[in-house]
Amino acid sequence: MRLADISTVGVVGAGTMGSGIALNFALAGYPTFVNDVSDAVLGRSIETIEAALKLMTEEGLVTRRQATAAVKRLTPTTDLGRLGANSDFVTEAIVERASDKTALFKKLDEMCPPQTIVASNTSWLMLSDFAADVRRQKKLVVTHYFAPAHLVPGVEVGGSPRTSPETLSVAYELMKAIGKVPVRVLKERRGHLLNTIQDAMRHEANRLWAEGAASAEDIELGIISTFGFRSPHEGPMRHWDVAGMWRWPPDIRAGMAEAEVAGQALDSEVREKIREQYASGRPWFVDPAHFAEAVEARDREFARRLKALYRKKDPR
Repeated sequence: MRLADISTVGVVGAGTMGSGIALNFALAGYPTFVNDVSDAVLGRSIETIEAALKLMTEEGLVTRRQATAAVKRLTPTTDLGRLGANSDFVTEAIVERASDKTALFKKLDEMCPPQTIVASNTSWLMLSDFAADVRRQKKLVVTHYFAPAHLVPGVEVGGSPRTSPETLSVAYELMKAIGKVPVRVLKERRGHLLNTIQDAMRHEANRLWAEGAASAEDIELGIISTFGFRSPHEGPMRHWDVAGMWRWPPDIRAGMAEAEVAGQALDSEVREKIREQYASGRPWFVDPAHFAEAVEARDREFARRLKALYRKKDPR
């Protein structure tokens, strides 16, 4: 299958995530079936989508004409078979329970045409946890959105060891086609990439609060005003680059590497890979010959964010 072969899509599960996912497709021009267990649930989903479109229109993200057209592309249905038979790409967005997903994937495997790709929005489980017995193994994929799904641009795209490169490529291109920022997940694991990172921060925040190190308000404030302030421009690896840590003395970098691996149940190969990267004295992304330019670009971006978020008045 190619991206051009996808003309109609389906979303199973019309809750908060499913509604946002369906809205992405409808805004991008795809006729979209939305399925759930009752007309009442589907009615609430359409109301949620219309409210989201009202906000997006007021904020200038879409026009009224685009919003009206998107709603017309949505087809709510309690008939899963109708969705399956008419969709080229189906996204599952039901409850995060392996047994429920197993039952659904078996049904979709029977109902969908052979060429249809079936995706899961699972935030923590793996395809191997609930879809191991599905026949179309090559056409199963994970497209993990982040709430609110119609606004957060990033979507993780991955699969199981049996997912075909063609399926991964089509899913990746489809995410770009609906205006998302696809992030490739190369290895199947619970929590994928970003929930693993996000959960580590939440665990530490909860622990520090419970120990009395700070109030919940100050923990949130600290995150938002420090590395949260930087995050739209840089993650931890680019921060290593533009902070110049790759140029620090070898003994300092070695100590940082040991701090990274200490107390973690890591394979010896993983430990050595981290140590080697820190010891190498090379940045992840920045060309050392253009380090000064990279720092200036970073600082200009931060200056603009500082003015927009914290300094409303023009000092001149």
